[in-house]
Amino acid sequence: MAFSLVQLAHFTEAARAGSMTVAARRLHVSQPALSSSIKQLERELGTDLLERMPRRGVRLTRSGRRFFEDAVLLLAQARAMEESIARTAGPLGGRLRIGMYQPMAPFRAPQLLQAFTQQHPEVAVELIEADQEELTRLVHDRQVDVAVSSSMVPFTGLHTELLEEIRPHAIVPATHHLAARSGPVPLSELVRDPLILLDLPHTGAYYLGLFRSAGLTPGVRFRLNGYETVRGLVARGFGFALLNQRVPNDRTYGGEALRTIELAGDLAPLPVHIVCHPEEVGNRTAEAFMDLCRRLITPR
Repeated sequence: MAFSLVQLAHFTEAARAGSMTVAARRLHVSQPALSSSIKQLERELGTDLLERMPRRGVRLTRSGRRFFEDAVLLLAQARAMEESIARTAGPLGGRLRIGMYQPMAPFRAPQLLQAFTQQHPEVAVELIEADQEELTRLVHDRQVDVAVSSSMVPFTGLHTELLEEIRPHAIVPATHHLAARSGPVPLSELVRDPLILLDLPHTGAYYLGLFRSAGLTPGVRFRLNGYETVRGLVARGFGFALLNQRVPNDRTYGGEALRTIELAGDLAPLPVHIVCHPEEVGNRTAEAFMDLCRRLITPR
Protein backbone atom coordinates (compact mmCIF):
# COMPACT_ATOMS: atom_id res chain seq x y z
CA MET A 1 0.00 0.00 0.00
CA ALA A 2 1.37 3.41 -1.00
CA PHE A 3 -0.15 5.31 1.93
CA SER A 4 -1.07 4.93 5.61
CA LEU A 5 -4.29 5.44 7.54
CA VAL A 6 -2.59 8.27 9.44
CA GLN A 7 -1.95 10.08 6.16
CA LEU A 8 -5.58 9.60 5.17
CA ALA A 9 -6.74 10.99 8.51
CA HIS A 10 -4.48 14.04 8.08
CA PHE A 11 -5.69 14.65 4.53
CA THR A 12 -9.43 14.29 5.27
CA GLU A 13 -9.26 16.57 8.31
CA ALA A 14 -7.40 19.26 6.34
CA ALA A 15 -10.01 19.01 3.59
CA ARG A 16 -12.87 19.34 6.08
CA ALA A 17 -11.28 22.26 7.90
CA GLY A 18 -10.07 24.10 4.80
CA SER A 19 -7.02 25.03 6.84
CA MET A 20 -3.79 23.27 7.77
CA THR A 21 -3.63 25.24 11.01
CA VAL A 22 -7.15 24.29 12.12
CA ALA A 23 -6.68 20.64 11.09
CA ALA A 24 -3.41 20.39 13.02
CA ARG A 25 -5.08 21.78 16.12
CA ARG A 26 -8.00 19.34 15.86
CA LEU A 27 -5.67 16.37 15.39
CA HIS A 28 -3.25 17.49 18.12
CA VAL A 29 -0.22 17.43 15.79
CA SER A 30 2.13 20.19 14.68
CA GLN A 31 1.31 22.01 11.44
CA PRO A 32 4.69 21.11 9.83
CA ALA A 33 4.11 17.42 10.62
CA LEU A 34 0.61 17.57 9.13
CA SER A 35 1.79 19.36 5.98
CA SER A 36 4.67 16.92 5.53
CA SER A 37 2.35 13.94 5.92
CA ILE A 38 -0.05 15.25 3.25
CA LYS A 39 2.77 16.18 0.85
CA GLN A 40 4.17 12.64 1.20
CA LEU A 41 0.72 11.23 0.46
CA GLU A 42 0.50 13.36 -2.68
CA ARG A 43 3.98 12.24 -3.81
CA GLU A 44 3.06 8.59 -3.32
CA LEU A 45 -0.15 9.03 -5.32
CA GLY A 46 1.49 11.19 -7.97
CA THR A 47 -1.12 13.94 -7.85
CA ASP A 48 -2.04 17.07 -5.90
CA LEU A 49 -4.99 16.52 -3.58
CA LEU A 50 -5.16 19.99 -2.04
CA GLU A 51 -4.74 23.40 -3.58
CA ARG A 52 -2.77 25.70 -1.26
CA MET A 53 -4.09 29.27 -1.26
CA PRO A 54 -1.82 31.75 0.56
CA ARG A 55 -3.61 33.34 3.54
CA ARG A 56 -6.86 31.59 2.51
CA GLY A 57 -6.25 27.98 3.50
CA VAL A 58 -6.64 24.90 1.29
CA ARG A 59 -9.31 23.35 -0.91
CA LEU A 60 -9.71 20.05 -2.71
CA THR A 61 -8.49 19.65 -6.26
CA ARG A 62 -10.54 17.65 -8.76
CA SER A 63 -8.48 14.53 -7.97
CA GLY A 64 -8.69 15.38 -4.28
CA ARG A 65 -12.50 15.40 -4.31
CA ARG A 66 -12.64 11.87 -5.71
CA PHE A 67 -9.95 10.63 -3.36
CA PHE A 68 -11.59 12.30 -0.33
CA GLU A 69 -14.78 10.25 -0.68
CA ASP A 70 -12.86 6.98 -0.90
CA ALA A 71 -10.60 7.97 2.00
CA VAL A 72 -13.56 8.69 4.28
CA LEU A 73 -15.06 5.27 3.49
CA LEU A 74 -11.74 3.50 4.07
CA LEU A 75 -11.20 5.22 7.43
CA ALA A 76 -14.73 4.30 8.50
CA GLN A 77 -14.10 0.67 7.57
CA ALA A 78 -10.82 0.64 9.51
CA ARG A 79 -12.62 2.06 12.53
CA ALA A 80 -15.34 -0.60 12.19
CA MET A 81 -12.68 -3.32 12.19
CA GLU A 82 -11.15 -1.87 15.35
CA GLU A 83 -14.55 -1.75 17.01
CA SER A 84 -15.32 -5.32 15.99
CA ILE A 85 -12.29 -6.53 17.89
CA ALA A 86 -13.22 -4.39 20.90
CA ARG A 87 -16.68 -5.97 21.03
CA THR A 88 -15.36 -9.49 21.45
CA ALA A 89 -15.42 -11.13 24.87
CA GLY A 90 -12.62 -10.66 27.34
CA PRO A 91 -11.02 -7.70 29.13
CA LEU A 92 -11.52 -4.34 27.49
CA GLY A 93 -8.58 -3.00 25.54
CA GLY A 94 -7.84 -0.69 22.66
CA ARG A 95 -8.57 3.02 22.76
CA LEU A 96 -11.39 5.19 24.10
CA ARG A 97 -11.62 8.82 22.97
CA ILE A 98 -13.72 10.85 25.39
CA GLY A 99 -15.05 14.32 24.61
CA MET A 100 -16.15 16.59 27.43
CA TYR A 101 -17.81 20.00 27.57
CA GLN A 102 -15.01 22.39 28.48
CA PRO A 103 -16.48 24.13 31.57
CA MET A 104 -17.62 20.74 32.92
CA ALA A 105 -14.31 18.92 32.43
CA PRO A 106 -12.53 20.17 35.59
CA PHE A 107 -15.47 19.01 37.69
CA ARG A 108 -16.17 15.63 36.06
CA ALA A 109 -13.17 14.40 34.06
CA PRO A 110 -10.73 13.57 36.91
CA GLN A 111 -13.25 11.41 38.77
CA LEU A 112 -14.57 9.65 35.66
CA LEU A 113 -11.16 8.96 34.14
CA GLN A 114 -9.71 7.70 37.41
CA ALA A 115 -12.61 5.31 37.96
CA PHE A 116 -12.58 4.07 34.35
CA THR A 117 -8.82 3.49 34.14
CA GLN A 118 -8.85 1.65 37.45
CA GLN A 119 -11.58 -0.69 36.18
CA HIS A 120 -10.12 -1.06 32.66
CA PRO A 121 -6.34 -0.52 32.85
CA GLU A 122 -5.73 -1.96 29.36
CA VAL A 123 -7.77 0.76 27.65
CA ALA A 124 -5.79 3.76 26.35
CA VAL A 125 -7.93 6.78 27.20
CA GLU A 126 -7.79 10.13 25.41
CA LEU A 127 -9.61 13.25 26.65
CA ILE A 128 -10.65 16.14 24.42
CA GLU A 129 -12.19 19.31 25.91
CA ALA A 130 -14.41 21.41 23.65
CA ASP A 131 -17.57 23.51 23.51
CA GLN A 132 -20.85 21.88 22.48
CA GLU A 133 -20.55 22.95 18.85
CA GLU A 134 -17.12 21.34 18.49
CA LEU A 135 -18.17 18.22 20.42
CA THR A 136 -21.07 17.76 18.02
CA ARG A 137 -18.68 17.84 15.06
CA LEU A 138 -16.21 15.47 16.74
CA VAL A 139 -18.92 12.90 17.50
CA HIS A 140 -20.43 13.17 14.00
CA ASP A 141 -16.97 12.71 12.44
CA ARG A 142 -16.20 9.74 14.75
CA GLN A 143 -13.20 11.57 16.21
CA VAL A 144 -14.47 10.90 19.73
CA ASP A 145 -16.23 7.71 20.78
CA VAL A 146 -18.40 9.18 23.52
CA ALA A 147 -18.96 12.66 24.92
CA VAL A 148 -20.33 14.10 28.14
CA SER A 149 -21.78 17.52 27.59
CA SER A 150 -24.21 20.14 28.69
CA SER A 151 -26.74 20.49 25.91
CA MET A 152 -28.04 23.97 25.16
CA VAL A 153 -29.24 22.83 21.70
CA PRO A 154 -30.15 19.31 20.47
CA PHE A 155 -27.43 16.91 19.32
CA THR A 156 -29.19 16.26 16.00
CA GLY A 157 -28.65 12.81 14.50
CA LEU A 158 -26.73 11.48 17.51
CA HIS A 159 -27.59 9.04 20.29
CA THR A 160 -28.13 10.92 23.56
CA GLU A 161 -29.07 9.98 27.10
CA LEU A 162 -29.94 12.45 29.86
CA LEU A 163 -27.71 12.13 32.93
CA GLU A 164 -28.81 15.07 35.08
CA GLU A 165 -30.15 18.62 35.04
CA ILE A 166 -28.18 21.35 36.84
CA ARG A 167 -29.92 24.45 38.15
CA PRO A 168 -28.20 27.80 37.60
CA HIS A 169 -26.86 29.85 40.50
CA ALA A 170 -25.23 33.27 40.86
CA ILE A 171 -21.85 34.25 42.24
CA VAL A 172 -21.04 37.68 43.73
CA PRO A 173 -18.05 39.20 45.55
CA ALA A 174 -17.86 38.40 49.25
CA THR A 175 -18.44 42.09 49.96
CA HIS A 176 -21.63 42.31 47.88
CA HIS A 177 -24.77 43.49 49.68
CA LEU A 178 -26.53 40.21 48.75
CA ALA A 179 -23.67 37.97 49.90
CA ALA A 180 -25.24 37.36 53.30
CA ARG A 181 -28.75 36.68 51.94
CA SER A 182 -29.93 33.31 53.26
CA GLY A 183 -32.78 32.65 50.85
CA PRO A 184 -33.11 32.59 47.04
CA VAL A 185 -32.65 35.89 45.22
CA PRO A 186 -34.64 36.91 42.12
CA LEU A 187 -32.73 37.90 39.00
CA SER A 188 -34.33 41.34 39.20
CA GLU A 189 -32.18 42.14 42.26
CA LEU A 190 -28.97 41.01 40.58
CA VAL A 191 -29.50 42.65 37.20
CA ARG A 192 -28.76 46.06 38.68
CA ASP A 193 -25.06 45.08 38.61
CA PRO A 194 -22.93 44.36 35.50
CA LEU A 195 -22.97 40.78 34.23
CA ILE A 196 -19.75 38.82 33.66
CA LEU A 197 -20.92 36.39 30.98
CA LEU A 198 -19.50 32.92 30.34
CA ASP A 199 -19.86 33.14 26.58
CA LEU A 200 -18.89 29.86 24.92
CA PRO A 201 -20.99 28.91 21.85
CA HIS A 202 -24.62 28.43 22.99
CA THR A 203 -23.64 28.94 26.67
CA GLY A 204 -23.97 32.70 26.58
CA ALA A 205 -27.32 32.42 24.83
CA TYR A 206 -28.53 30.05 27.56
CA TYR A 207 -27.66 32.49 30.37
CA LEU A 208 -29.09 35.51 28.55
CA GLY A 209 -32.22 33.46 27.90
CA LEU A 210 -32.73 33.12 31.66
CA PHE A 211 -32.96 36.91 31.90
CA ARG A 212 -35.27 37.16 28.90
CA SER A 213 -37.63 34.61 30.45
CA ALA A 214 -37.90 36.96 33.45
CA GLY A 215 -38.41 40.03 31.24
CA LEU A 216 -34.97 41.44 32.09
CA THR A 217 -32.01 42.73 30.07
CA PRO A 218 -28.65 42.58 31.86
CA GLY A 219 -25.77 44.93 31.19
CA VAL A 220 -22.95 42.67 30.00
CA ARG A 221 -19.56 44.03 31.05
CA PHE A 222 -17.32 41.15 29.89
CA ARG A 223 -17.87 38.16 27.60
CA LEU A 224 -15.38 35.42 28.49
CA ASN A 225 -14.60 31.81 27.61
CA GLY A 226 -12.80 30.85 30.82
CA TYR A 227 -14.79 29.58 33.81
CA GLU A 228 -12.15 30.64 36.33
CA THR A 229 -11.62 33.98 34.58
CA VAL A 230 -15.30 34.72 35.16
CA ARG A 231 -14.97 33.79 38.84
CA GLY A 232 -11.84 35.88 39.24
CA LEU A 233 -13.41 39.05 37.80
CA VAL A 234 -16.51 38.61 39.95
CA ALA A 235 -14.37 38.23 43.08
CA ARG A 236 -12.55 41.46 42.17
CA GLY A 237 -15.83 43.36 42.10
CA PHE A 238 -16.45 43.75 38.37
CA GLY A 239 -19.97 42.34 38.56
CA PHE A 240 -21.88 39.10 39.09
CA ALA A 241 -22.16 35.92 37.03
CA LEU A 242 -24.53 33.03 36.45
CA LEU A 243 -23.02 29.55 36.40
CA ASN A 244 -24.18 25.94 36.72
CA GLN A 245 -21.17 23.90 37.80
CA ARG A 246 -20.47 24.52 41.49
CA VAL A 247 -16.94 24.93 42.81
CA PRO A 248 -16.78 23.30 46.27
CA ASN A 249 -15.08 26.33 47.83
CA ASP A 250 -15.57 30.08 47.69
CA ARG A 251 -12.04 31.02 46.63
CA THR A 252 -10.62 31.85 43.22
CA TYR A 253 -7.22 30.79 41.91
CA GLY A 254 -5.89 34.09 43.27
CA GLY A 255 -7.37 33.47 46.72
CA GLU A 256 -10.15 36.08 46.55
CA ALA A 257 -13.47 35.27 48.21
CA LEU A 258 -16.79 34.70 46.44
CA ARG A 259 -20.30 33.91 47.58
CA THR A 260 -22.79 31.61 45.89
CA ILE A 261 -26.40 32.77 45.74
CA GLU A 262 -29.39 30.54 45.04
CA LEU A 263 -31.78 31.94 42.44
CA ALA A 264 -35.52 32.32 42.93
CA GLY A 265 -38.03 31.30 40.29
CA ASP A 266 -38.49 28.46 37.85
CA LEU A 267 -35.30 28.95 35.82
CA ALA A 268 -34.42 26.47 33.09
CA PRO A 269 -31.80 23.95 34.26
CA LEU A 270 -28.86 22.89 32.11
CA PRO A 271 -29.27 19.30 30.84
CA VAL A 272 -26.20 17.04 30.83
CA HIS A 273 -26.13 14.22 28.28
CA ILE A 274 -24.03 11.27 27.25
CA VAL A 275 -23.60 11.60 23.48
CA CYS A 276 -22.30 9.14 20.92
CA HIS A 277 -22.62 8.30 17.24
CA PRO A 278 -25.46 5.80 16.62
CA GLU A 279 -22.89 3.28 15.36
CA GLU A 280 -21.08 3.43 18.71
CA VAL A 281 -24.12 1.98 20.50
CA GLY A 282 -23.04 -1.55 21.39
CA ASN A 283 -19.32 -0.75 21.42
CA ARG A 284 -18.21 -2.51 24.62
CA THR A 285 -15.62 0.07 25.58
CA ALA A 286 -17.90 3.06 24.99
CA GLU A 287 -20.76 1.28 26.76
CA ALA A 288 -18.53 0.63 29.78
CA PHE A 289 -17.76 4.33 30.06
CA MET A 290 -21.41 5.30 29.59
CA ASP A 291 -22.43 2.88 32.34
CA LEU A 292 -19.84 4.48 34.63
CA CYS A 293 -21.31 7.92 33.87
CA ARG A 294 -24.78 6.65 34.73
CA ARG A 295 -23.54 5.38 38.10
CA LEU A 296 -21.41 8.39 39.06
CA ILE A 297 -23.42 11.30 37.63
CA THR A 298 -27.09 10.36 37.42
CA PRO A 299 -28.91 11.43 40.65
CA ARG A 300 -30.37 8.56 42.65
